[in-house]
Amino acid sequence: MNLQSVRRNSELLTRLTNTELDLFESLSSEVHVVNGEILFEEGGAADTFYIIVEGKVGLELTSPGRTPMIIQSLGPGDLVGVSWFFPPFRWNWRARALEETDLIAFDAVEVRRQCGLNRDLDLEVLGAVAEEAVRRLHRTRIQLLDLYRST
Repeated sequence: MNLQSVRRNSELLTRLTNTELDLFESLSSEVHVVNGEILFEEGGAADTFYIIVEGKVGLELTSPGRTPMIIQSLGPGDLVGVSWFFPPFRWNWRARALEETDLIAFDAVEVRRQCGLNRDLDLEVLGAVAEEAVRRLHRTRIQLLDLYRST
């Protein structure tokens, strides 16, 4: 898939130069998942990250003996996973397709290596991933406030 078509909807991809986008494209593959399919599990190695092209993915909080709780729903253009960029490179959530979903998967290990070789790329990727992490924390905070207001 040509990442140019996904670029306009993705905060991460819009930050990249055309040369950097070509690099990301060389480190990507198309993925199709069906409703209910798990992309990654909490605690697993964060060696791949995704951008949604079509469909919806839920980030879930899991707890033994309890039904997983969807913390956030992500849609087209959204980055699935931020833990891949920060040590110890382990997932903090489980990600599950909430419907049939097309994604672009990226080799996180190689993206991190390339960021280590290119300070400008590193700063752009760090900025995009950190901003997404802050947005998710804010949305989770609001969701928790709503949950406690209703009790």
